[in-house]
Amino acid sequence: MQFIGAALIMLACGMMGLTVARSYVSQAENIKQLITMLQLLETEIGYARTALPEACRRISAQLPGAVDSFLTAVLEHIHAHPGEAFGDGWHAGLGRLGAWGLPAVVLNDLTVLGEALGVSDVEDQRRHLQVTRLRLEDAYRQAEQEWRTNWKLWSYLGFAAGLLILLLIF
Repeated sequence: MQFIGAALIMLACGMMGLTVARSYVSQAENIKQLITMLQLLETEIGYARTALPEACRRISAQLPGAVDSFLTAVLEHIHAHPGEAFGDGWHAGLGRLGAWGLPAVVLNDLTVLGEALGVSDVEDQRRHLQVTRLRLEDAYRQAEQEWRTNWKLWSYLGFAAGLLILLLIF
């Protein structure tokens, strides 16, 4: 019976450590998807001359996860409030995007971008998209570095904490 209890403690602590480690990987993946979203949005706006809501709809269909959730919230807000500016819908979508554990700097950069989309000409919007994409690429490199350093730490720390608990109990 003690062996089963010890195994459950080790398993629970190990899984907690792996969950924290996975959050670092997830954060980097979400930032990478946002970079892809900005590239696609720039293409839709700059070359296809697609309206912002239609561009968001197309991109949402291509990218799952955080980006799909974000763009779906943007589109829902636009359809629910037809007279409001696109930036208001973008801001509403950022509320949902914040639940995906993205760093504040990424959310701030996207907030600034949202204020510029839909209120200026195509070239200015493309410039804002490029600047934001470059800033997100920096955030991605930082998130990737954190992922590489913290993955092993949290993976081992979870199991080590379980072992420590077992040593204290027995």
